[in-house]
Formats: sequence, C-alpha cells, structure tokens
Amino acid sequence: MTTILLAPAAAAPLAQRILHFPLTRILLAVICFMVPFLLIQAGSSTFFDEKIFVKIGQLAGAFVSYACYALYVRKVEKRVVSELSLHGIISECSAGFVLGGVMVCATVGAIALMGGFQITAKSPWNVIMIPLLTQLTIGMIEEMLLRGVFFRVVQQSLGSWLALLVSALVFGAMHLVNDNITVLGFASITAAGLLLAAAFMVTGRLWLCVAMHAAWNFFQDGIFSVPVSGHPARIGLYTGKMSGPDWLTGGVFGIEGSAIALVVVVAMTLALLTLAKRNGRIVLPYWKRAGD
Repeated sequence: MTTILLAPAAAAPLAQRILHFPLTRILLAVICFMVPFLLIQAGSSTFFDEKIFVKIGQLAGAFVSYACYALYVRKVEKRVVSELSLHGIISECSAGFVLGGVMVCATVGAIALMGGFQITAKSPWNVIMIPLLTQLTIGMIEEMLLRGVFFRVVQQSLGSWLALLVSALVFGAMHLVNDNITVLGFASITAAGLLLAAAFMVTGRLWLCVAMHAAWNFFQDGIFSVPVSGHPARIGLYTGKMSGPDWLTGGVFGIEGSAIALVVVVAMTLALLTLAKRNGRIVLPYWKRAGD
C-alpha cells in the first residue's frame, strides 16, 4: 500500500496578499480616484474666472476620476467594474433624483404645514445652474468614496449589516466639522449614510445613490434656498422664511437638523433595505460564508 503525501497549497505571494487586503484596496482606490479629480478641480479654479465654468470643470473632473477608477479596477484589481455598470443607468439616475427631490419636498412641506416655512419670493430659473452642477459633483465624489469604495469593500469582508453601520457612522463623523452641527443634524446625516448605502445595495451600482444624494442636496440648496448640512444658504429658485423651534426647522444647520427630515430619511431607508433583502442582496460576513 502506497501512501501519497499531498503538499499544502502554496500561500499567495506576499505582494498579492497585501494588494488584496481591504485597507490596501480602499487606499489605492481612493488615490486613483481622488488625485485626478483634485488636479482638475485646481486647474478649473486657476484657469476660469466665471463661476459657471469652474463648476463645469469640476463636474468634468468627477467624470474623469470615474474613468481613472475604472481603469485602476480593471488593471490592478483585475475585475469587472460592476459598481459602474451602465446597465440601468438612465432609470436608476431618474429614480434616484425623483426620490431625493420628493424626500426634500415632503420634509419642507411638512415643516410648512406646521407653520415653520413660508415661501416669500421666486427667482429666475437660471439661479439653479450653479447649485445643480455643484451638487452633482458632490454626489458623484462622495458616493464613490463612501459607497463605491468604502462600503463595498467593508461589505465584502464584514457583511452588509456591519458595513451599513460603519459606513453610516463614518459619513456622520465627516460632517461633525460642519458649522452649527446639532444632535438631530448628526442623527439625520448618519441616517442618510444608511439610506445611501441601502440604495447602493439595491442595485450594486452607484447611479441610484449618486442621484439621490445630488437631488437631496440640490432641492435644499437650489430650490428652497435653505442651508445644506450647516453651509450658508444661497439664493435658489424659491426664497423662504423659516420660523419655529429648531427641532422643527433645523435652525441654522438647515432642514437636515429637523426631526421631520430624520423621520423621512429613516422611512426611506427601511423601504430600501426591505427591497434589498427581498432581492437577495444581503452579504454575509466572511466568517459565516467560510462556515457554509
């Protein structure tokens, strides 16, 4: 009788293990994504005097950075860039923009019904262009960083539920440096982190959450002229007057500091998480997958 001794499977090379480590993947992706954007953003601010052209240049920079990220994924991670798949891009962008806009309109409408907001003036339609370009750029950049890179990588390792919690807390913590942050404001923005990650989970692509994020900010800034996350308000399509307690209006932080906004965001988050679970898009943590 002959005994055959099988050699243990060779461990992956050290360089490959380092490259596949979650933190390494996050850092490399962020570098490959942000460096082109920051360079183009700086160039736009340097070469253009008109603000509209600066904003167009920044939005163009966001598209270039998406292309650089896709190139990095294909050449370094050597996988399909599923998070940027163009499948369903029109329908998902449209749905996300509508949902984000409806959420803001519902929040402002509820505040108005309770006597906290009144429209006092209307501006020409072209005042919305700067806010629209700005918020589209912010939506693209923040969603790639927080959902396309951070949440996606953490979810692959720790599973959906822990990734939702960690990414939402990171998103909330990023806004702690904003002016006039409040407890309700922090809670609403953290909940928004859950909302946007849930939107990413529903499709596995960025388009729905990018459009929701952009619309959520744009309708506050460009339509109702209210502060966004504590930033000073600009003149949008409608100028209004806020009055009443801060828990209702959000105070100087903006409607994201309103209890109404928190309820709206939580309700939409639960709806999207239910849809993601129904579609079988909940990822188990690696230790449970390993035990299957």
